[in-house]
Amino acid sequence: MTTYPNTIALTTETLFNERIPEDRRQEIRNSINTMVTRRIEENTRHRELAAEDRALADAFAEPFLDQLRNSARGADALQLAAERGRTRTLDVSELGVASMENPSRYVSAGALDYPFTTTRDFQGPATQFFAIPYHFSWSWHDLNGSPPFKQIITNDTGRAALDARVGNAPGATGTFVSAHAGYGVSLRSDHRVDCMARSLRSTHDVGAAAAGFNGDATVEAGCEMTVMQNGRLVAHAVDKRFRGRVSGSVGHPTENYNYDNGGFGTGAVIEVFWTMEANTNYELNVGAWVFAEAHQGIGGAGAQSQIDAKIIFMSLWQ
Repeated sequence: MTTYPNTIALTTETLFNERIPEDRRQEIRNSINTMVTRRIEENTRHRELAAEDRALADAFAEPFLDQLRNSARGADALQLAAERGRTRTLDVSELGVASMENPSRYVSAGALDYPFTTTRDFQGPATQFFAIPYHFSWSWHDLNGSPPFKQIITNDTGRAALDARVGNAPGATGTFVSAHAGYGVSLRSDHRVDCMARSLRSTHDVGAAAAGFNGDATVEAGCEMTVMQNGRLVAHAVDKRFRGRVSGSVGHPTENYNYDNGGFGTGAVIEVFWTMEANTNYELNVGAWVFAEAHQGIGGAGAQSQIDAKIIFMSLWQ
């Protein structure tokens, strides 16, 4: 495998199997750059909206906090909340725990570019199967935040594992982490044809969030599939495994969220539809992603989001 630098984000790494010719590698790098840019822009919009919500909540809370600070009992309570927040713990398992129980439950599929593919009923066996090892792998994280605490990419097993920690989580740095990792294959047809692609994956996904008074924490994780064409997004689907958000308020000064799917399990397929043009190169990508964000407030906050995925195979119907 050969490593190439990325012009969009220095944290992005792309590894190519020697089967991929040199003239295809730049197109693949262009597509991965587009994936990175698109997700960073999307993440920035979501975080900006969340920041507006926090600003509004702070405006409502400020008069109440002023009253607390001006009373001896209230000042003591705020000090206790701050001290407890600094030691707030999260109950999350380490990556590497494996069992074959409790399959994942929910898959949401979508596409950006359907043309006439939705009129076709794809039946029978797949036209092509793509097995491990895949043509290339990729991994990146949003440079506006922190890198993942742990990342595992194993080309000979199809494993893509990510551990995001922020706030008071053990080993955490910064306030948010958005990280992605996965694999891809190169596609091409000598004629125009409508297509469907699927991927079978197994995952172990775990999340925890805790927030004290005036703090908040969010955790998310899942899998994703994209079809790219020389830097152009053609189709995509997202499989969100979990999302949890907590915020300590006046009525509930301490909130916690914990999720564990119980171990590795084979989930439902994830699929995309698109029209493949003749003599045009495409890239089919499947990977895992995590997001964690925490804002300390007065009572402290922490978040930890993990996914340990195995991309078992990808398949194509034409």
